[in-house]
Amino acid sequence: MPDEFAADIRKSSHEEENLGEHKTSRSITFRLDSHTIDELQREADQNQISLNVLINQVLKRYSEWDSYENRIGMMPVPKAMLTSLIDKAIDMAKKNGIKEEDIGPVRDQIIRQAAEIAFNIMKDAVLFMKKQYNLWTVLSVLQEYMKVSGINSDHRVEGGSKHVFVIQHELGENWSLFTKELLKLIFENLAKVRAEVNVTPNMTVAEVIL
Repeated sequence: MPDEFAADIRKSSHEEENLGEHKTSRSITFRLDSHTIDELQREADQNQISLNVLINQVLKRYSEWDSYENRIGMMPVPKAMLTSLIDKAIDMAKKNGIKEEDIGPVRDQIIRQAAEIAFNIMKDAVLFMKKQYNLWTVLSVLQEYMKVSGINSDHRVEGGSKHVFVIQHELGENWSLFTKELLKLIFENLAKVRAEVNVTPNMTVAEVIL
């Protein structure tokens, strides 16, 4: 006989970070089988959070990302595959006779084209998910994608107008350069400003005045 599980969805009224959205909370009751409750409780204990917080996280991810994933043509991709795509393209260029001294410009071109493709594809996804297309909705969808992909990101505001965006991806130098080009396209096209973007092999940091 399934146990009755009361999920008290406590999201106190607050301003959602970066987006300026206000969300209120209410309590609802779900009926879940005992095994599911035990598994959720075990994960909550491992993460040192309450069961209520975990349930909120699971439902929030579903409502903000998982429910759209198939409809916008997205699918989970292993990190190892992401790290190898650009590397493989560069290796193919070498095998097709590109000289070592010319690989740099070829790599830059591959990365720029990949960023342009990603930027253009994002428009349809953002419009479908958010029903509007602007800088903040694009950044919101990008943040949600990184979260479900296990990529750490942070956004802070300094001095009232300087925004600092940090992406810690652990995917290597080529991925840093890709995110650099993508962020530059986002800010230049949607905010008409130039971003100062610095990279390390596993991190991209963009600073922009908005």
